[in-house]
Amino acid sequence: MSPALQILLAGAGTYAIRVSAIALAGLRRPSPSTEATLRLIAPAVLAAIVADRLFLVDGAPAVQWDWWIAGAVAGVVAHRWRSAGITVLVGMAAVWALGALS
Repeated sequence: MSPALQILLAGAGTYAIRVSAIALAGLRRPSPSTEATLRLIAPAVLAAIVADRLFLVDGAPAVQWDWWIAGAVAGVVAHRWRSAGITVLVGMAAVWALGALS
């Protein structure tokens, strides 16, 4: 499965999790601790996808330097702009560009 498709599916799943939690709460405002937890679901899912790709290729341990370099670039972008959207865009662009070079 391509990384782009994995990210789209993770986004859809994350959205479904958030919607289901709101529906279960009866459409009332969730508690602050629940809100904080829901805010962390998307970054956790994305980190799991990226970590899997950093350490494994087709289920076997491997190192893909293009992913490590793109991860470092995304880390710098995240630190500088503190925006998940910009970080994902720049990180994916780096992965695609480095993948095209190799």
